[in-house]
Amino acid sequence: MTIQPQEKIRVAVIGTGPGGLAAIIHLLRVPFVELSAFDQATELREVGAGISINQNTWRHLHLLGAANAIEQISARGDGTKVDHEQRNGLTGELIAQSFQKVEINAPPRSRIERYKLQNALLGQVPKGFVQLSKELSKIEESSKGTDLTFEDGTTAGPFDLLIGADGIRSAVRKHAFPDHRLSYTGKVAYRVIIPQSKVAHIKGIPKAATFWHTKDTHVYTDPLDNGLFEIATRASEPEEDIKKVSWGQKVKPEQVQHHYDHYCETIKQVIAAPDEWLEFAMFGGPRLESVISNGHIALLGDASHPLSGAFGSGAAFAFEDAYVLAQALLYTHKNGESVSQAIRLYDEVRSPHYKGLYQILNNFASNAKEIEAISPPLIENDFINERTRRNWNAENKWIYEYDVTKVWKQYIDTIDAGKDLTKLSLQKNKEAETAIVPVIPVSA
Repeated sequence: MTIQPQEKIRVAVIGTGPGGLAAIIHLLRVPFVELSAFDQATELREVGAGISINQNTWRHLHLLGAANAIEQISARGDGTKVDHEQRNGLTGELIAQSFQKVEINAPPRSRIERYKLQNALLGQVPKGFVQLSKELSKIEESSKGTDLTFEDGTTAGPFDLLIGADGIRSAVRKHAFPDHRLSYTGKVAYRVIIPQSKVAHIKGIPKAATFWHTKDTHVYTDPLDNGLFEIATRASEPEEDIKKVSWGQKVKPEQVQHHYDHYCETIKQVIAAPDEWLEFAMFGGPRLESVISNGHIALLGDASHPLSGAFGSGAAFAFEDAYVLAQALLYTHKNGESVSQAIRLYDEVRSPHYKGLYQILNNFASNAKEIEAISPPLIENDFINERTRRNWNAENKWIYEYDVTKVWKQYIDTIDAGKDLTKLSLQKNKEAETAIVPVIPVSA
């Protein structure tokens, strides 16, 4: 089909986190898309600590042309080295561990600072393409398209498709789904990256990414490859003690340390090491049954699934969204179909996946209830060990192996063959489901 100038699809992307940048990169390659991108920030920078680059993340970095930039700061796996550990935070006891992958086609093992991922993605976007200082204040929908008004008084549009990639506090989601509500979860995250020299004297720190669990909180430690050391924690704080706008604000050590006084000595010393922390209030909400609205609005990344960082793989989820949305536009345009049909296909592929992720969270809650009901009641250490074994067993590892490119092909092949889509399960593809990462339980 020959693409005429009048057939251009006008698309706006709101937000330039990993998902927004991925959408921009994919759509800049689509010849019939006339693309605009907006962000409320005055400059593009990431706030936070580290970010995991899992196997599904690497797949999309290659598709986005950003893998080489990350490869240069990553190391290949070593099968003799432990990759991840799960430990009891009270005793330091090892509960489970997995080793690094060494397959030829396996990606490097990576946990990097967030800004490095953003820089790799920005390297694929023309300089100055994103319009900054554009905080969205109004969205108006009409038969001509969607018009945008920003806090600075400027306007843009009309657009045939509005993509909300503006994070968990999404203004686009608030417009599209005004009855959907986020709430403070009662948890905060404290994160920091410090030189390894500040913790070198502490005994008992594993040389692997490690989760230290207690009944209500956890601490994550990771000696990064570049001489830095990452600490990320969760803690419970009542709503009256936390400002809801405190996303990435600096806090003093004493605000953090008291949450972890009951941990083992290793972690108490680790928590005492930083001179300053970043605090993130955690928000979450119910799953959206659909991530599209009115045939011309689509949500992407954290805007579409307020999971509150539950799986530590938000960038991969957002990359998957961006890939499927771009593929859906290409497919429907080739077949002479509308934007509304494209985002319907996008929704039919991605919403079942998020339903599966929310179900895992429900399973976590069920595990806790089942363990609480054990008679006689387990002591706290046994409770922690049992819940950790159940929640982080091999059954859930498919999340990090998931290949949405195969899922999309399976979906389109089913449509093209005229088969019944209701019989197609898209929560997991079989290859990802069976590619289990070995987890070795450690006997008490």
